[in-house]
Amino acid sequence: MAALVYGFRSCAGSTVAVLGLALLVAASVGAVGLATALSAADGTPPEVIETPNSTSYVAPDAANLTRQEYEEVDLDVGAAMATDAERLQGRHDELLITDLGTESSDGARTTVGVLEARVTTLERRHERVLQNYSDGDISTETLLTELARIEVAARQYRGTIDQLGEADLSDSLAKRVAALSVEPTVLDQPVTERVVQAKTTGTESVRVYVGAADDGIVAATVIEDRYVRQATLRGERDPFGDDQFVEDSEGRAQAASNRASTIYSSQTDTVRGFAGTHVYEFRANHSLGQVFAYLDGATTNPFHETGPMAIFVTGASGLSPITISIDGQQVGTIDGGGEIWTIQPMGEFTVTAETEDDQSVSVQVSP
Repeated sequence: MAALVYGFRSCAGSTVAVLGLALLVAASVGAVGLATALSAADGTPPEVIETPNSTSYVAPDAANLTRQEYEEVDLDVGAAMATDAERLQGRHDELLITDLGTESSDGARTTVGVLEARVTTLERRHERVLQNYSDGDISTETLLTELARIEVAARQYRGTIDQLGEADLSDSLAKRVAALSVEPTVLDQPVTERVVQAKTTGTESVRVYVGAADDGIVAATVIEDRYVRQATLRGERDPFGDDQFVEDSEGRAQAASNRASTIYSSQTDTVRGFAGTHVYEFRANHSLGQVFAYLDGATTNPFHETGPMAIFVTGASGLSPITISIDGQQVGTIDGGGEIWTIQPMGEFTVTAETEDDQSVSVQVSP
């Protein structure tokens, strides 16, 4: 991932672009992008890009991207009502599952079975939404609303899964619950959570970047002045495949750790498995924060990832506001110096910087 560094200075009443468009290596944390799901339909391994002073990232094949857009998200009464409905339905399901109980073996089996059905329904919804967006059938605004609805429902199921995880269940039922905890929609979605907040409370709007393929999505936004991203790669999740890591002589946990460390170029990490699954959570620490990646043992690749990344544009101090756009979509303004954070799209793109007096400079970037 490249950091786009712009410098501007005043010269005899005109703005001179000191390009200063230096393509620097970004200090990005776990920027897996769309990973192998986009770059290797034929099974070839992803290209691992080394980045100094950071974790590495897997470069996607931009040719497999179907859409990428920026969307401003703010209060949406319709979305707020829809998410409220999801919340009520989720609460109803939670009470139903609680009423079924786990005290008897029959009750426990029924409880887990109902929860599995609910989560499976949520997963199918997520698949359809991604496919519809990739096909161009829905707008980015609709995509984010639907993801917000799914996230609100998933919150209820996360709570129920946590409760069942502490219950006295048989080994077989405990493994089924553990498997639910690593379904893509049940895992943390920090960007979607921010979208829910913006759409339902209206306290603060947020600009979101979305990049999508048929079965994968990357979303990114600013949270407390830091860019945070989430990537879900449904094509890299194979719950019925064989765990490739069990064949390793060092043991499957070490094999998963070695694989993740290779992808992320991190030496400070923690790996844990989930009973009854071949999913491994990889946590890498870095000065920019933490990246969480979930590897599927059957594909040996990440299928879900969250973490911060530093992709930024800097401007010289003392100038009037400079508006920064990427491919014609405004991503922010530098006001009297400082910096803004944004995310680099995949593939070739154009960055434009424009002052209030309509002076501008554009640069085409080819990764």
